[in-house]
Amino acid sequence: MRIRAINAEKMGLSNRLTLINLIRTNPGVSRRELSRLAGLDPSTVTKIITSLLDKGLVVEQGVRDADQPGRKSIMLRVSRDAAVCLAAEVGVESTRIAAGYLDASFEVLEEFSTPPDEDSFFRAFADRMESIRSSSKTREFCALSFAVPGMVEWGSNILKHLPHMGWKDVNLAGNLRRTLPWLDIPVFAANEAKLSLIAEMFRNPGISRLHSGVYVYLSQGVGGALLVGDKIIHGTGNTAGELGHMVIDASGPLCHCGSRGCFETFVSIDRVVKKYEERKESLPGRNFREKFRLLLDRSSSGDGAASEVLEEMKEYLAIGLSNLANILNPDFIMLGGVGSIFPSAFIRSVSDAVAARALGPAGAELLFTRASLGIESAALEGATLMAMNHHIKKVI
Repeated sequence: MRIRAINAEKMGLSNRLTLINLIRTNPGVSRRELSRLAGLDPSTVTKIITSLLDKGLVVEQGVRDADQPGRKSIMLRVSRDAAVCLAAEVGVESTRIAAGYLDASFEVLEEFSTPPDEDSFFRAFADRMESIRSSSKTREFCALSFAVPGMVEWGSNILKHLPHMGWKDVNLAGNLRRTLPWLDIPVFAANEAKLSLIAEMFRNPGISRLHSGVYVYLSQGVGGALLVGDKIIHGTGNTAGELGHMVIDASGPLCHCGSRGCFETFVSIDRVVKKYEERKESLPGRNFREKFRLLLDRSSSGDGAASEVLEEMKEYLAIGLSNLANILNPDFIMLGGVGSIFPSAFIRSVSDAVAARALGPAGAELLFTRASLGIESAALEGATLMAMNHHIKKVI
């Protein structure tokens, strides 16, 4: 009897999570549609929706014609402000702190240049958090989540290695307790690429029915996330998806990780920008993202040097990604980060080159695509989802 009770409880939680996530991803959905999408009996759906309405997590918002004559359907949406979290994106050049909401939307509250050492970073972060606290006295935050450019020990929030920042074994919770003793909410952290893939899986219908994939996060360095059997894998040492440190030329340039010829030494945006500047002239811009966007514009306007370095980038992308296609044989490969702004012609060219290099079966059915979410939103939305998913499980 005890086992049955536990199973029934788990089944009930699973059903509630399924419905609220369907409402989050299908705003305006009706009870009838939820019953069809979830495969649940209409009475079960009605009971769960009543509970979610009572908890203030879901709201009824207008009516529309149903699929049967004379019937009206009440549209359901999550209550955006039913819970608010804090989401922080720690970048090599800048850090942003945002308020995240139940529907996975967010608004940036603070932004500052990322200090090079961890002590300076946590002092600067604490200053911005004090500012947020003073201006949000009536607002309670349910969690704080971090997106970081490197390896995180899953479940412990230890930042194992952020190569471009020189951080190793940083105790995130310990530093926050030291600099923000008043902070008493759950704290989470994950790699920026993994969170970006989580956001794509939430938002992008183009991959909703696919079960395996590679997400490539192009920025200063190259991150990645691997989807296998509908799950993002972390690996024994939490390094799964570190695509940037796949060696493609053993005698190549020195990498931040200490090895030579890593994938990211050829295709990260800072390396590509510097290569152009060495060959022609300095690019204006506050950071490498702005400079890389200008590089793309110059290439499309006929700048030969810009086209040349982008062509070289394309060749190395094809080498690295065809390796991944052969090894993993995924349903899709997605270029995220600044990859989300590549012109369609560039994406088609890389796709063709990957298909040509990959073994026949590995390239034949491969979906090669751009991320639907840009570098300014993907990781923060993923961090918001990470915090909100935890909160929802706790309150429903």
